[in-house]
Amino acid sequence: MPQDREIETRKRYTVFADVTTRWNDNDVYGHINNAIYNEWMDTAITNQFRKHLTGYPNTPIIPVAAETYLTFRKSIAHPADVETGFRVKRLGNRSVVCEIGIFAKGASEASAWGHMIHVWVDRETNQSVPIPDSVREGLSASIQDGDPVTE
Repeated sequence: MPQDREIETRKRYTVFADVTTRWNDNDVYGHINNAIYNEWMDTAITNQFRKHLTGYPNTPIIPVAAETYLTFRKSIAHPADVETGFRVKRLGNRSVVCEIGIFAKGASEASAWGHMIHVWVDRETNQSVPIPDSVREGLSASIQDGDPVTE
């Protein structure tokens, strides 16, 4: 990890969810495979979209991942209790940047962290469209600083 990069901490996230590790999440090196961290990040964000958009993913407007980025700091191995922290970095008109921290249960510093950028599109035309109002309203609460919330 580059020395100039700040370590993510629990206090910077607003919503937390528990994650269940599985035996087959471990790789040959004895820790959770990096692809699983990406699954956890994607699931944490998708759960927030589902929470704020009735009928998602069977809706005419959907979020499409445009960018994924993940930084690793500490390994986690199964069995382990894990949590994902969620926050919104930027909420634009047609896109949103969601950030995720992956924590060993109760740890103050993240084992990994990253972001995903989603662009909202019309399912039929594949053209970008404004983020639905219900999603915008729901996600905007995760921009503000404050006490962490558990799902």
